[in-house]
Amino acid sequence: MAGDSGKKLFVGPRFRRIRQQLGLSQTQIAEGLGISPSYVNLIERNQRPVTAQILLRLAEAYDLDLRDLATADEDRFFAELNEIFSDPLFRQIDLPKQELRDLAELCPGVTHSLQRLYAAYTEARRGETLVAAQMADRDEGARFEANPIERVRDLIEANRNYFPELEQAAENLRDELNATAEDLFATLSTRLREKHSIVTRIMPVDVMRETLRRFDRHRRQLLISELADGPGRTFQLAFQIGLAECSGHFETTVNRAGPLDDTPRRLYRITLANYFAAAAMMPYQAFHAAAESLSYDVHVLAQRFNAGFEQVKELLEADPGADVAADRGRPGPDHHGGHDAHSAWSWASCLAVAMISSAMGWG
Repeated sequence: MAGDSGKKLFVGPRFRRIRQQLGLSQTQIAEGLGISPSYVNLIERNQRPVTAQILLRLAEAYDLDLRDLATADEDRFFAELNEIFSDPLFRQIDLPKQELRDLAELCPGVTHSLQRLYAAYTEARRGETLVAAQMADRDEGARFEANPIERVRDLIEANRNYFPELEQAAENLRDELNATAEDLFATLSTRLREKHSIVTRIMPVDVMRETLRRFDRHRRQLLISELADGPGRTFQLAFQIGLAECSGHFETTVNRAGPLDDTPRRLYRITLANYFAAAAMMPYQAFHAAAESLSYDVHVLAQRFNAGFEQVKELLEADPGADVAADRGRPGPDHHGGHDAHSAWSWASCLAVAMISSAMGWG
């Protein structure tokens, strides 16, 4: 200990975490330690070291084990962050080790969130590998049966990703609801409850875990994770209404495709429900008019239609005549806007969500 007596101890984030765990304000803990609140503030910002006297007072006043201020957690967090950012996914990012160590020490909550996100990513990647392996094991002589995703993609492209019946159904829904983008979530929730006896519930992440939505058929409840943002929650409600009210349109479109195995049939149906949900959130005529008047400013369009930035960007990019410049906000010189070129959502996005939906049993 004598060798360490001259070493200054900067433990601001850990000091702050202990104070918060005790449920104390800076003023309250300052009174208990016999120091000023401003000094506590400096300690927590690592602008002043914690003296031995303060450590002893902290241990005596609040019956703490001083090992709580040790660096074991930060070392463990740093090792886990180092493992995450060693993934080939980040190979092009030159991230200094010191920045990872600072993150582990100053933002343990962010570190924990990154760990959960990376765990979900690796699980999804394993699932993707499993699906590919299952497809490879099928009869290679039946191309469409061996790859239902390719089959659905061909169907989407054959329709030029334009389904007028679904567009009209989405327009009719919005006309009937007569709701603004800001009120759409509440209005859709009311419609599900009153017309279909389906109650919408926003659930904590510890209940939903990595699942963003789940439909409980027995209790007639649509469960949405609190992790879903506002546009994401609205989209899930529109998706559910599509399944409840447009099943006839879906079946007609699917049947026009001819004989389909169960997997591509289900995948196609979910893709159409995604298409309907996007069209309900951003009806084409209103969206197209707003896009032209706003010079294709993606940020403003996302705010006006209460939709996700990427979703709006993909919708604009689906029109080959539109020059989408998210940050420049200028119009494309050859925007046609005709229905033959229009897409409520790019097929790639539809298929991506459809694959997830299929895996999660949405449809």
